[in-house]
Amino acid sequence: MSNTREYAEKLLKYLDNSPTPFQSVEELEKMLLSAGACELLEHEEWNLERGKLYFMKKAGTQIVAFRVAGEPKLGGFRIGAAHHDAPGFRIKTVPSSVDSGYERIMVEGFGGLIVHGWLDRPLSVAGRVYVKDESPEGFHPVNVNIKKPLFLIPSAAPHVKKDVNESARYSIQNEMCPFFAISKDGKKTFASYLAEQIGAAEDDILSYELAPYDATPGCFTGVNEEFISVPRLDDCAMAHAIITGMCESPEADTTAIAAIFDHEEIGSNSDRGARCNTIMQLIDRICEKLGYTAEDKYRALANSMIFSADMAHATHPAFKGLQDPKLPVQLGAGPVLKLSPGQHYSTSARGTAFFRTLCERENIPYQQFNNNSDTRGGGTIGPILSAAYGVCSVDLGNPVLAMHAVREFGGADDGYYMAKLFEAFFMGK
Repeated sequence: MSNTREYAEKLLKYLDNSPTPFQSVEELEKMLLSAGACELLEHEEWNLERGKLYFMKKAGTQIVAFRVAGEPKLGGFRIGAAHHDAPGFRIKTVPSSVDSGYERIMVEGFGGLIVHGWLDRPLSVAGRVYVKDESPEGFHPVNVNIKKPLFLIPSAAPHVKKDVNESARYSIQNEMCPFFAISKDGKKTFASYLAEQIGAAEDDILSYELAPYDATPGCFTGVNEEFISVPRLDDCAMAHAIITGMCESPEADTTAIAAIFDHEEIGSNSDRGARCNTIMQLIDRICEKLGYTAEDKYRALANSMIFSADMAHATHPAFKGLQDPKLPVQLGAGPVLKLSPGQHYSTSARGTAFFRTLCERENIPYQQFNNNSDTRGGGTIGPILSAAYGVCSVDLGNPVLAMHAVREFGGADDGYYMAKLFEAFFMGK
């Protein structure tokens, strides 16, 4: 494992190259292949070797990795899970319209985004396009990432909108449409531009999943560069830490599973979200290859542990009264254990003891988070997975400010600590 600065540089590079889950899967796959992993296809028969690292992709935005080691019916599974979708915008079915001589991109909101931060910011676009071909299926996917400033959503000046500083409400349908081009003749050109970028005919484009994103790369900030400013820390940073931990634990003697999902920001209800059957499919297929009975599988689950990793709210000095005043959370001070008696976070007393013991054994700094008692916080995939598999789960994450903003603000050292924690977790420590 590299030092804190080297890890942060790798994290920033990954985040810059992963504007949507499609690109994130490509980057995480590169990490796994570099660690010697072998790809498995969901529809093919599997032959598994103990100690070998495997991975499987689904629909371009879900990736899972695992390694069979030890005896799961005795030692259980170590399961690390996160998501890599982020709040923002998605381009609509009719991608653009012309009004007042400008072609603008038609978008809708995705997840609980902070809308106003997207104003006056150069934006690029990325995602996946499905294109007709002569194959038996009749089409194929093409990942696309146009790495240059392409869009911008200009704000209204205070001279024409007098309450611009008082009003934080925006119509996404009308006011948040990115400018793409001048169109004096009223023609729309975005679809043809997209086709040109992927080397296809415009009429051959069948569908797409496309998202605008901040075109400015992530960077270090602060007098000592102790902070990072970058899009999609929530929750791509946890996806990167989990896959790093899996790649850094080749001598593990415990069966480990790393699962990176899509669609958490909109409820996880999809074939690529945390409510799908992927983890149970892996468990069933591993157990079948080990010759386990149904009883053996349930013994394994009873001995298992889930780490659900999603970013945690750091305490903002200007708004510290909005969080629990007795549990301040600071950037750069290490992973955060997230607790909620209402089970918005899945951490139990046993899970707390497990997490604290692991951190203390490995000399990893950690913090704890509770919501303000008068406020209901957000949720994670932890309760979903814990309930589905009957497995003890811990919700944890790195501290962040400006969560769900177009750019989020984190501590430069925290990613390294989280990756080390997952390395130890997957090693069975």
